[in-house]
Amino acid sequence: MKLWFDKRSKDPIYYAQMGYRNGKKVTTKNIKRIGKHSELLKICDDPLAYAKEEIRKLNEEYRSGKTNVEFVIDFNERLRNNNEKTSHMITSNIGYLYLLSIYQKLELDNFFNKIKGDHKITYDPDMINRFLVMSRILDPRSKLGTFDHLDAYYEKPSFSYQNIHRFMKFVYPYYNCSPSLYLSWIMAYLSRLSAFLFQIYA
Repeated sequence: MKLWFDKRSKDPIYYAQMGYRNGKKVTTKNIKRIGKHSELLKICDDPLAYAKEEIRKLNEEYRSGKTNVEFVIDFNERLRNNNEKTSHMITSNIGYLYLLSIYQKLELDNFFNKIKGDHKITYDPDMINRFLVMSRILDPRSKLGTFDHLDAYYEKPSFSYQNIHRFMKFVYPYYNCSPSLYLSWIMAYLSRLSAFLFQIYA
């Protein structure tokens, strides 16, 4: 998510904006109204800094799967006829959400936040890793094939094909070292889970 406001306005309204994949195109939507500049001045001294902090919190909540977003729906808007027999919403893959709940328990987002450190990364490594993993389990394809079918997922992930290659290059040293830091992180979680289950069923 990113911050959007009209920089030409003397009293802009700050919005949280999110990108969505629509086929092979990426579109953006305002999903949350943070507040008007003049309104925010009543609760803080720097509305822009306040809005940026709200975006940071929303991104943290989004990565943990606990964010609340707002959508504005225009019921008077007519749907465009695209000559397709079924709606994309009907054919969207929502079954991966079960796997997603398991994936999130591995806390790999914390792992990537830890290793990226001072790297100037503009993409979300956890999101790319997440959908490469989902694709490998549910519908194995090449990296390009995975990218071309991202619109099949209900979540509509948004990242470029080039960023997949950047991610692979970034994570390779942590995956291929001995011992693998990536696999060690996962095994540490599984070890804690095994100990917990042993206490329950012993």
